[in-house]
Amino acid sequence: MAFDIYQQVFDRDGLPLEKKARRYLDQLMELFVQSAEGQKLLSEGIEPGWASMMMDFGMNYLSVTPPHMTPDGLREILFDLFPRKVSTSADEAEGIVRELQAFWTFLQREYHVANAAACLKVLDEKAARELKKKLSDPSTFGIAKSFVMMGQERGFDLSSEEGINEWMATYNAELAAGAGLRIPLPGERDPNAHQFHSRLKRKKDRRNRNRKKK
Repeated sequence: MAFDIYQQVFDRDGLPLEKKARRYLDQLMELFVQSAEGQKLLSEGIEPGWASMMMDFGMNYLSVTPPHMTPDGLREILFDLFPRKVSTSADEAEGIVRELQAFWTFLQREYHVANAAACLKVLDEKAARELKKKLSDPSTFGIAKSFVMMGQERGFDLSSEEGINEWMATYNAELAAGAGLRIPLPGERDPNAHQFHSRLKRKKDRRNRNRKKK
Protein backbone atom coordinates (compact mmCIF):
# COMPACT_ATOMS: atom_id res chain seq x y z
CA MET A 1 0.00 0.00 0.00
CA ALA A 2 1.32 3.43 -0.95
CA PHE A 3 2.24 5.75 1.89
CA ASP A 4 -0.45 8.36 2.61
CA ILE A 5 1.46 11.52 3.44
CA TYR A 6 -1.79 13.34 4.30
CA GLN A 7 -3.01 10.81 6.88
CA GLN A 8 -4.32 12.16 10.19
CA VAL A 9 -2.04 11.54 13.17
CA PHE A 10 -3.54 13.99 15.71
CA ASP A 11 -6.44 13.86 18.12
CA ARG A 12 -9.19 16.49 18.36
CA ASP A 13 -6.95 18.72 20.47
CA GLY A 14 -4.11 18.62 17.95
CA LEU A 15 -1.99 16.30 20.06
CA PRO A 16 -0.08 13.51 18.29
CA LEU A 17 -1.56 10.02 18.53
CA GLU A 18 1.67 8.48 19.80
CA LYS A 19 1.79 5.16 17.95
CA LYS A 20 0.26 6.50 14.75
CA ALA A 21 2.53 9.57 14.71
CA ARG A 22 5.64 7.46 15.35
CA ARG A 23 4.69 5.02 12.60
CA TYR A 24 4.11 7.93 10.19
CA LEU A 25 7.50 9.47 11.02
CA ASP A 26 9.40 6.19 10.79
CA GLN A 27 7.79 5.17 7.49
CA LEU A 28 8.37 8.54 5.85
CA MET A 29 11.99 8.62 7.03
CA GLU A 30 12.56 5.11 5.66
CA LEU A 31 11.15 6.17 2.29
CA PHE A 32 13.35 9.28 2.34
CA VAL A 33 16.51 7.30 3.12
CA GLN A 34 15.72 4.87 0.29
CA SER A 35 15.02 7.69 -2.18
CA ALA A 36 17.51 9.15 -4.66
CA GLU A 37 17.86 12.20 -2.42
CA GLY A 38 18.52 10.11 0.68
CA GLN A 39 21.01 7.87 -1.10
CA LYS A 40 22.89 10.93 -2.34
CA LEU A 41 23.22 12.14 1.25
CA LEU A 42 24.60 8.76 2.27
CA SER A 43 27.11 8.90 -0.57
CA GLU A 44 28.24 12.28 0.82
CA GLY A 45 28.76 10.76 4.24
CA ILE A 46 25.60 12.29 5.76
CA GLU A 47 23.48 9.91 7.83
CA PRO A 48 19.88 11.23 7.64
CA GLY A 49 18.31 12.09 10.98
CA TRP A 50 17.68 15.82 11.13
CA ALA A 51 14.56 15.48 8.98
CA SER A 52 13.14 13.11 11.57
CA MET A 53 13.78 15.68 14.30
CA MET A 54 12.16 18.41 12.19
CA MET A 55 9.04 16.25 11.77
CA ASP A 56 9.00 15.39 15.47
CA PHE A 57 9.12 19.08 16.43
CA GLY A 58 6.46 19.84 13.83
CA MET A 59 4.11 17.25 15.30
CA ASN A 60 4.74 18.00 18.97
CA TYR A 61 5.03 21.79 18.91
CA LEU A 62 3.07 22.90 15.84
CA SER A 63 0.64 19.98 15.38
CA VAL A 64 1.54 19.60 11.70
CA THR A 65 2.95 16.92 9.43
CA PRO A 66 5.21 17.99 6.52
CA PRO A 67 2.48 18.67 3.90
CA HIS A 68 0.81 21.12 6.31
CA MET A 69 3.96 22.87 7.53
CA THR A 70 4.21 26.55 6.62
CA PRO A 71 7.46 28.37 5.83
CA ASP A 72 7.04 30.28 9.10
CA GLY A 73 6.63 26.97 10.92
CA LEU A 74 9.82 25.64 9.35
CA ARG A 75 11.65 28.84 10.37
CA GLU A 76 10.42 28.40 13.94
CA ILE A 77 11.69 24.83 14.04
CA LEU A 78 15.03 25.58 12.40
CA PHE A 79 15.93 28.91 14.02
CA ASP A 80 14.15 28.66 17.39
CA LEU A 81 13.51 25.05 18.43
CA PHE A 82 16.76 23.56 17.07
CA PRO A 83 19.02 26.15 18.77
CA ARG A 84 16.97 26.03 21.98
CA LYS A 85 16.61 22.27 22.34
CA VAL A 86 19.16 20.36 20.26
CA SER A 87 22.54 19.76 21.91
CA THR A 88 24.78 19.82 18.87
CA SER A 89 27.80 21.70 17.58
CA ALA A 90 27.32 24.82 15.48
CA ASP A 91 29.53 23.07 12.92
CA GLU A 92 26.55 20.81 12.14
CA ALA A 93 24.55 23.73 10.70
CA GLU A 94 25.52 23.15 7.07
CA GLY A 95 24.76 19.44 7.30
CA ILE A 96 21.38 20.12 8.90
CA VAL A 97 20.34 22.53 6.17
CA ARG A 98 21.74 20.25 3.46
CA GLU A 99 19.66 17.32 4.73
CA LEU A 100 16.47 19.38 5.04
CA GLN A 101 16.96 20.65 1.49
CA ALA A 102 17.18 17.03 0.31
CA PHE A 103 14.11 16.06 2.35
CA TRP A 104 11.89 18.82 0.97
CA THR A 105 13.16 18.11 -2.55
CA PHE A 106 12.13 14.47 -2.01
CA LEU A 107 8.66 15.54 -0.82
CA GLN A 108 8.26 17.82 -3.82
CA ARG A 109 9.30 15.18 -6.33
CA GLU A 110 7.63 12.13 -4.79
CA TYR A 111 4.43 13.59 -3.29
CA HIS A 112 4.06 16.95 -5.06
CA VAL A 113 3.24 18.67 -1.75
CA ALA A 114 2.14 22.23 -2.40
CA ASN A 115 4.29 23.78 0.35
CA ALA A 116 7.61 22.23 -0.70
CA ALA A 117 8.76 25.08 -2.94
CA ALA A 118 8.06 27.70 -0.26
CA CYS A 119 9.84 25.64 2.41
CA LEU A 120 12.85 25.15 0.14
CA LYS A 121 13.11 28.95 -0.13
CA VAL A 122 13.61 29.06 3.65
CA LEU A 123 16.57 26.69 3.21
CA ASP A 124 18.58 29.07 1.05
CA GLU A 125 22.29 29.94 1.25
CA LYS A 126 21.67 32.21 4.26
CA ALA A 127 19.98 29.51 6.34
CA ALA A 128 23.15 27.64 7.32
CA ARG A 129 24.87 30.88 8.37
CA GLU A 130 21.90 31.96 10.49
CA LEU A 131 21.55 28.51 12.06
CA LYS A 132 25.28 28.33 12.84
CA LYS A 133 25.11 31.73 14.53
CA LYS A 134 22.15 30.68 16.69
CA LEU A 135 23.67 27.30 17.58
CA SER A 136 26.77 29.21 18.74
CA ASP A 137 24.84 31.62 20.97
CA PRO A 138 24.27 30.25 24.52
CA SER A 139 21.57 32.88 25.13
CA THR A 140 19.29 30.94 22.74
CA PHE A 141 19.64 27.66 24.68
CA GLY A 142 16.77 26.25 26.72
CA ILE A 143 17.41 25.09 30.30
CA ALA A 144 17.76 21.40 29.40
CA LYS A 145 20.17 22.14 26.56
CA SER A 146 22.18 24.55 28.72
CA PHE A 147 22.48 21.84 31.36
CA VAL A 148 23.74 19.32 28.80
CA MET A 149 26.14 21.71 27.08
CA MET A 150 27.55 22.94 30.39
CA GLY A 151 28.08 19.36 31.56
CA GLN A 152 29.80 18.41 28.31
CA GLU A 153 32.10 21.42 28.59
CA ARG A 154 33.00 20.27 32.11
CA GLY A 155 33.98 16.86 30.77
CA PHE A 156 31.04 14.77 32.00
CA ASP A 157 29.84 11.86 29.85
CA LEU A 158 26.15 12.67 29.39
CA SER A 159 25.50 9.74 27.10
CA SER A 160 24.87 7.56 30.16
CA GLU A 161 22.48 7.86 33.10
CA GLU A 162 25.44 7.56 35.44
CA GLY A 163 27.16 10.52 33.80
CA ILE A 164 24.00 12.63 33.92
CA ASN A 165 23.48 11.85 37.61
CA GLU A 166 27.12 12.63 38.37
CA TRP A 167 26.92 15.99 36.63
CA MET A 168 23.59 16.83 38.28
CA ALA A 169 25.02 16.06 41.73
CA THR A 170 28.09 18.21 41.00
CA TYR A 171 25.96 21.09 39.68
CA ASN A 172 23.64 21.04 42.70
CA ALA A 173 26.55 20.77 45.16
CA GLU A 174 28.32 23.73 43.58
CA LEU A 175 25.16 25.84 43.72
CA ALA A 176 24.60 24.92 47.36
CA ALA A 177 28.18 25.93 48.16
CA GLY A 178 27.83 29.21 46.26
CA ALA A 179 30.62 28.14 43.92
CA GLY A 180 28.65 27.51 40.72
CA LEU A 181 26.64 29.46 38.18
CA ARG A 182 22.89 28.89 38.06
CA ILE A 183 21.55 27.99 34.61
CA PRO A 184 19.43 31.02 33.64
CA LEU A 185 15.85 30.90 32.47
CA PRO A 186 15.24 31.59 28.75
CA GLY A 187 15.22 35.35 28.18
CA GLU A 188 16.79 36.11 31.55
CA ARG A 189 19.10 39.11 31.36
CA ASP A 190 20.49 39.54 34.88
CA PRO A 191 24.25 39.50 35.75
CA ASN A 192 24.16 35.75 36.44
CA ALA A 193 22.75 35.06 32.97
CA HIS A 194 25.35 37.28 31.32
CA GLN A 195 28.17 35.58 33.23
CA PHE A 196 26.82 32.09 32.43
CA HIS A 197 26.45 32.78 28.70
CA SER A 198 29.86 34.46 28.50
CA ARG A 199 31.61 31.58 30.27
CA LEU A 200 29.94 28.91 28.13
CA LYS A 201 30.71 30.83 24.93
CA ARG A 202 34.38 31.30 25.93
CA LYS A 203 34.74 27.57 26.55
CA LYS A 204 33.08 26.74 23.21
CA ASP A 205 35.33 29.21 21.37
CA ARG A 206 38.44 27.80 23.09
CA ARG A 207 37.45 24.25 22.19
CA ASN A 208 36.86 25.23 18.54
CA ARG A 209 40.28 26.94 18.34
CA ASN A 210 41.98 23.87 19.78
CA ARG A 211 40.16 21.65 17.27
CA LYS A 212 41.40 23.80 14.37
CA LYS A 213 45.01 23.53 15.56
CA LYS A 214 44.96 19.74 15.42
